[in-house]
Amino acid sequence: MSRYLYQPTPHFSARLEKIKAYDPPGYRRISNVIDRMLENPDVADGQMHGALRGKFKKYVGRGQYRLIYYYCELCRKGNRRLAKACERCETIPDRSVVFFDVFHKNEKESPAY
Repeated sequence: MSRYLYQPTPHFSARLEKIKAYDPPGYRRISNVIDRMLENPDVADGQMHGALRGKFKKYVGRGQYRLIYYYCELCRKGNRRLAKACERCETIPDRSVVFFDVFHKNEKESPAY
């Protein structure tokens, strides 16, 4: 089976760059988890509730960071239920994983999308 494509949102990319600057070991752990998720996006640690309802979460390490994501294949099977959250929905291929947010578990969640 081929790898999924990496599709970060601008918000995710900006947050990841900040982590890269102030926590290089954390950035490496996040990158490793993203690589594993692109092989199999079904490895979620659960679904989000509240404002992020329906999106998947994946912990990095022992709960330090949390990745919020969804993958297009599943979204399109469910009649594009997250199409409003993806600004490029029409141009992203089916076998893509869209990363919405990354944050430290001690931070208050603040979805900007």
